[in-house]
Amino acid sequence: MLKIGITGSISSGKTTASKILSRTRGPLFSADKEVKKLYRNKNIQRLLVKKFNIKRKSNVKALIKKIILRNKTSIKKLEKIIHPLIRKEMRSFSRKNKK
Repeated sequence: MLKIGITGSISSGKTTASKILSRTRGPLFSADKEVKKLYRNKNIQRLLVKKFNIKRKSNVKALIKKIILRNKTSIKKLEKIIHPLIRKEMRSFSRKNKK
């Protein structure tokens, strides 16, 4: 199976290009969708609340966004948590969709 990675900056058309390619070429792994799922996961929410010392447990994603906007180095902290989980999901997706 041919694997294509699409990268780019915010609003550069990655999602649109991915959807077009997946219509004719097969399964699509969307890191964006997986991240959204992670933010809904109660265990991940608890971990993020703890790691970012968040007082309220509602709307964790919005609170982390505010923290990152105030302190740019916080994004590295978030990436260390999120990226390995997304890579794990990507590997699992790849194994399920091998042809």
